[in-house]
Amino acid sequence: MSDIVRILSIARRALQAQQSVINTASNNIANVNTEGFSRQRVNLSATRSLMTAQGILGSGVNVDSVERIRDKFIDDQLLNQRPFLNQFQFKNDALQFIEQVFNEPSDFGLVRNMEEFFSSFSDLANDPENAATRTTVREKAITLSDGFNRVHRQLTDYQQEINGELTRNVENVNRLTDQIASLNQQIINAEVGGSEASSLRDQRDLLVDQLAEFVDVRTSENDTGAVNISIAGRFLVVGDESQNLALQAQSSTSNGPTIVFERGGQAAEIAGGKIKGMLDIRDSNIPDYLDQLDQLAVGLVEQVNAIHSGGFNLDGVTGLNFFDPATTGAGDIRLDSAIMNDANLIAAAGAAGESGNNSIALAIADLRAAATMNDGQFTFSDFYNSLVATVGSQTQEAGFLSSNYGLTVDKLELDRQSVSGVSLDEEMTNLIEAQQAFTAASRVVSTVDEMTNTILNMV
Repeated sequence: MSDIVRILSIARRALQAQQSVINTASNNIANVNTEGFSRQRVNLSATRSLMTAQGILGSGVNVDSVERIRDKFIDDQLLNQRPFLNQFQFKNDALQFIEQVFNEPSDFGLVRNMEEFFSSFSDLANDPENAATRTTVREKAITLSDGFNRVHRQLTDYQQEINGELTRNVENVNRLTDQIASLNQQIINAEVGGSEASSLRDQRDLLVDQLAEFVDVRTSENDTGAVNISIAGRFLVVGDESQNLALQAQSSTSNGPTIVFERGGQAAEIAGGKIKGMLDIRDSNIPDYLDQLDQLAVGLVEQVNAIHSGGFNLDGVTGLNFFDPATTGAGDIRLDSAIMNDANLIAAAGAAGESGNNSIALAIADLRAAATMNDGQFTFSDFYNSLVATVGSQTQEAGFLSSNYGLTVDKLELDRQSVSGVSLDEEMTNLIEAQQAFTAASRVVSTVDEMTNTILNMV
């Protein structure tokens, strides 16, 4: 009878093992479309052989573990590449928006505004005694000033929009790190007995992927199964504890708040992710564009005022500025209040009492082609076109890098899917094999039952 008991024990183990395989395959199939799910595999091994009178005989099968299938190398590569993809995706989108702000070439951009402004002085030079032409000059100057003001305002408004989104993204980072720390504790508790908390680990890995969209992170897993996460050498998550990021306000003239670690207040040196792209645009790109725009506005004001203040208007008055001399940049460029109130005060003549003299109007019109910017290297239009070209070049570079990182991440995602993703064909094959093995093990039980009945009937 001992042999029969041994056979039944082998059959029981076989039934249990194949049932585990069927359960696992069913779970894989059920989660074929679940985001972040990693397919699982049952690892089987032969049990310890037994010495019998008939020799060494096997004693069945054991379920060693239910393993979650992941490739750490691919996961690490994705963690390294994903932040840069999101960094340059944001920069590409942001720079495309900024290109629309400059709106060049177009009939409504600053280049056209400057052309029409200088052309109005050419028209005044052709008819220096015409009051209506002076009104046109004033209107074109107002349009030019408004154009500078508009670009400056839209760029600074966009900086503030970035600050608002930056606040939301820092909150997202803190939410994700808190959730990861909580899952760390759940995983530690679940794996005390030695089994793998596959579902919890999948949830945690998905959160780490989401975190890498915002900031560049480094991860390491300790002996307890918890994952530690750091940026710039400082930990955001250690075991079941997380450290939040915070925004620290700077001076009123700064571009916006800086990102610091909540405990200690040290600056967080973020090197990748969407937040890095936002900081680059806010703190580097936009300030550079505004600086060049201010240089252009101040240069134009100074050059026009220098000529205009030496001219005479129809009343023989001289020494008047055309633009407000207090102009500090594109944000506050405007006409001098006297010119704004009375277009007849615009000077066209180079000498008193010569209403038909056009030398001042002509000199201002000639500024259109004068190399007055960058120490005599560029005209006003050339300087502005150079700025627009810089924006276009940076947009193209960001788009190129975004596409390249996108291809790399897509390839790695496919590699991960080929390793960790659920293949319905493969799972169906495993299911059929396990079903056949389960049926065979059931047949063993039936055979043993028949053998037992035969023996009992012999007694």
